[in-house]
Amino acid sequence: MTAAQRMPLYDVAFDFLPTITGAWWHFTDFLIYFMLLACGSFVIMSTFMAYQNQRKRPVIAIFVLKRYFQTLIVLQWLRIFSFMFTLLPGSSVQCLYTPTEEQLTGPASNFLEGRAPAEGNSDLWAPPETLYDIMFRIDPATGCGDLMFSSHTIFATLSVMIVWDYFPFKGFKAAITFALALLVPLTLASRKHYTVDVFTSLYVVLIVYELMRLKMPDYDTTQAMEQRYGIIFQIDKEDSLKYVAVVGGHSFRINEDQLPADFKEGGDDFTLPSGSAHGDYKGNFKEHYIHLRKESPPRSPKRGDLGGVSTQSIIPQVLPEASV
Repeated sequence: MTAAQRMPLYDVAFDFLPTITGAWWHFTDFLIYFMLLACGSFVIMSTFMAYQNQRKRPVIAIFVLKRYFQTLIVLQWLRIFSFMFTLLPGSSVQCLYTPTEEQLTGPASNFLEGRAPAEGNSDLWAPPETLYDIMFRIDPATGCGDLMFSSHTIFATLSVMIVWDYFPFKGFKAAITFALALLVPLTLASRKHYTVDVFTSLYVVLIVYELMRLKMPDYDTTQAMEQRYGIIFQIDKEDSLKYVAVVGGHSFRINEDQLPADFKEGGDDFTLPSGSAHGDYKGNFKEHYIHLRKESPPRSPKRGDLGGVSTQSIIPQVLPEASV
């Protein structure tokens, strides 16, 4: 890039926000780490404790992780293609270029043509110079050029979307939303991104998240669970916990709050033979399971017909039964 191309762009927000350095410059990174850690902690907690979201559906880790990483992969691919073709000059401290005296006093061609002389680089300027650096050097905090659009805002906004969509804790929703609102001006004040990078990221994340949820919904109804995953939910009249999930010919005890939201008692109840242990019975249990599968074989929904499948979350969690 020429010296002219290395000069930072003018941003109106920079006129209103003071430049932050030192610990405050790193605070934006720690703020994102906090949001990711908090969001991940609630995902892990959902494997040990049962709670339901505002739509009265059980919150299960596998569906939350699937939604997060599916959306993140699409967003990062869009971002990679975007910054590879925009190559905006970085405005952060490690990216700044100071014109040399020769460039300032000489003809304009010194500034507009040729590669920018190294004398104007910041002391922190350290671009990748070898193929190994390009492929394997990981530097998420002090890169230059990967601006459009902001990865800081991608992770933060996606975490907020996941929390609001899946988790029922009002206090945590307010806290993580406040963290996002604080992150935006701090990112601009640290000069890590331009205003266009941050605000583009905000609406792109929202659009991609909603499109992914429409095109790739969480199939969590009783019918969809059987058709797509081969999981049958039945009532076990001889078991004190009342409910079992039949997966691959084996039975697993589950709690009532792990059932699909549309599960209704009635119909053909699944009952294990007397004296048998869940998952260990090899005789009539398997025959009865095959009979159930023949009674309601899995099928793919017709085009345009979701067959009662909800676009909301979440796959019921199946807990293996302790040995009897």
